[in-house]
Amino acid sequence: MTLHDDADFATVTVKFPTIANKIRIFWGNPEFVSLMFELQRDISDRPRSGFPSDELMSLQSLENLHDLEFPHLKREIQSFWPGEFVALVF
Repeated sequence: MTLHDDADFATVTVKFPTIANKIRIFWGNPEFVSLMFELQRDISDRPRSGFPSDELMSLQSLENLHDLEFPHLKREIQSFWPGEFVALVF
């Protein structure tokens, strides 16, 4: 299955075509991991209401699919315990 055939990608494309285009461009690249991190964090000065639940679930599913297809790009976060790393899974 390609990204364009994915139901979650279609869900994001309908309401957020600009984000879907970035996902398409960055798919399989380290920039995808950064994009997904930025989408899940409020780092702007303007008020944000967050994503509707369907689109949020689709974004998380796409991130999980990306992690499966490109495990070498999977974002890992450092544990609170020194020397341990934890894979971030949504």
